[in-house]
Amino acid sequence: MNPSSVFVLLPLALPFSAQAAAQDGNAPDAPSAAQDPFGAGKGLELTLDAAIALALENNLGLKIEQLSTEVAWYDLRGSWGAFDWKFSAGTSWQDREFQSTSVFGGSNENSQSGNLEFQRPLETGGLFRAAYSRDNTKTDSTFAAQETSTTDVLQLSYKQPLLRGAWREYATAQQRTADLAWKRQSEHERQVRHTLIKDVCVAYWDLVLARAQVEVARSGLELAKAQLVQDQKRLDAGIGIQLDVFTAETEVATNEERVLQAELRVRQAADVLKQQLFPGTEAPVWDTLLVPSTPLATDASATGVPEWTAALAVAVEKRAELRQQRIAIEEATLRHQVRVDERQGALDLDLSASSTGFDGDAADAFDSAITYEFPTWRAALTYTIPLSNRTARNAAKSAWASLRAARLSYDQIETQIAAEVRESVRQMRFQAEAVRAAKKSLDLAQRQLAAEQARSREGISTNFEVLRLQRDLTTAMSNERTARVNFAKAQVALRAAQGLLADAATP
Repeated sequence: MNPSSVFVLLPLALPFSAQAAAQDGNAPDAPSAAQDPFGAGKGLELTLDAAIALALENNLGLKIEQLSTEVAWYDLRGSWGAFDWKFSAGTSWQDREFQSTSVFGGSNENSQSGNLEFQRPLETGGLFRAAYSRDNTKTDSTFAAQETSTTDVLQLSYKQPLLRGAWREYATAQQRTADLAWKRQSEHERQVRHTLIKDVCVAYWDLVLARAQVEVARSGLELAKAQLVQDQKRLDAGIGIQLDVFTAETEVATNEERVLQAELRVRQAADVLKQQLFPGTEAPVWDTLLVPSTPLATDASATGVPEWTAALAVAVEKRAELRQQRIAIEEATLRHQVRVDERQGALDLDLSASSTGFDGDAADAFDSAITYEFPTWRAALTYTIPLSNRTARNAAKSAWASLRAARLSYDQIETQIAAEVRESVRQMRFQAEAVRAAKKSLDLAQRQLAAEQARSREGISTNFEVLRLQRDLTTAMSNERTARVNFAKAQVALRAAQGLLADAATP
């Protein structure tokens, strides 16, 4: 990918500035690039919708599947070439000298011949054929009617199977198989798109969480530094002890380490997302900072979450895995029908009409042939069957077993999806409750710390208790943001379980 293409997509990725969002209060958990620890002015502000659009545009795996779908489409169109007209032509020249076995047989013969033929297989399984041939002969044999002669033959024929291989169901089986293969590949492409969107959403929210945890770690560091300043002042005033200062310094160092770890996780989460959005090895692309700007929901509610049975009904209709397996069942059914047909004997009807023109003058020979002056009509029935027919009988049994396996696979996939849907509905409701519980815990932790700090200023609390409550507050802040991200991911998981992601994001 060309690094400049990132900036071509900036209007898509930058629907609003981070500063404006902060002023509007719409993105409290998405700091702007200028506030980022990895460098001001190096960030690409990205909404979730823009991230999905970039992935659909650039992801190599999806492009490969799109090309595979295109291959299947051309294979389908090409399969109908089996019913195209076929033309063949040939010519030959021969000069022959031989030792006659009779005083009337002659010893020299010269001939030139040519033929034209048109054939067309029909969708009924039959074959239509039109052929014309000419043979010019010059001989010194006295047995020949004329020394120089022309023989023209015009033939029209039609062969139609009546049992094995007969009629449209059998004759177009290859084309219907190609059509099902194209449909199945189209559904597989849809599944890949669905999985890509899900992975992008999860990676996006993981990056949001990682950046939020940086803020939490910094808040903990600021609290620890403030406590260190306070303990140092108390020591300088002679009312504190050195141990409190050492303890506060240790807490500051611990929080600095947490900040570094949180910043590392931001880089890691960003790279996971970049793999989906920007394939390639260009350093400017990989070094671009991604700044997610889609805000987390401040409130989480399970209102509107469907019952699992209703969600499963949607999944049965929409999930690409089930659609592909339904097509696989159709393919197996078609193969079984073909194999059953092939167990029958072959009964073929052969009809033909031919005309031969012979004359010393080529034009007269042609007129006789083309006007059917001397026609030959023929109708024949031919019946053929292997006596034991083991190959066809066992092929039919094999196709039936494959059909049963395809149906059982469908039931297996449907069972797995039912469990996935139930779990996604359960998680949606649980995460909504988890957000409310985490927000309540955060509020209580803030109150407890404020109360303990007030007691510390009055000298009726210990430094240990204040630091413990600071850690509790940091943990509560981390849990609250984690719960909100998990709620957002649960929403994605529910839509993914129902098979709705790919259709909603189809370009």
